[in-house]
Amino acid sequence: MNRFIFLSLLSFGMLVSSFSFAQDETTKLQTTGVFVKNDKGALVFTDDADKKKYYGFNKGVKEKVGDMVGKKVKLNAKVKKKEGAKITLMTYIVSVKAVQK
Repeated sequence: MNRFIFLSLLSFGMLVSSFSFAQDETTKLQTTGVFVKNDKGALVFTDDADKKKYYGFNKGVKEKVGDMVGKKVKLNAKVKKKEGAKITLMTYIVSVKAVQK
C-alpha cells in the first residue's frame, strides 16, 4: 500500500512539473549581430535590429561560436525566455556564419 501511495505522488509530481516546463517554450532567432564575452565568461549576443541581448552559457553554444567572438555574424538559433527571469537564454545554435563586409 505504501508503494502505491509513493508511486501515485511521484507520478503526480512529474505531471505538475511537466506543465511548468511547457511555459518556457523556445523560439527561433534568425538575425545578425555580435558575440562578446562578459566578465563572467558567458557569451552575450547582441541583436543588430533591436539591441536585445541573448546569453549563451552552455558548452554547445560556446563551441559553435568558436573564434567568431567580436565579429559580426549571421545567426540561426533557438532562445528561451523564462518567466520571472530578466535574461533570455540561447539554448541551441543551428548555424552561425561570419558576415562578409
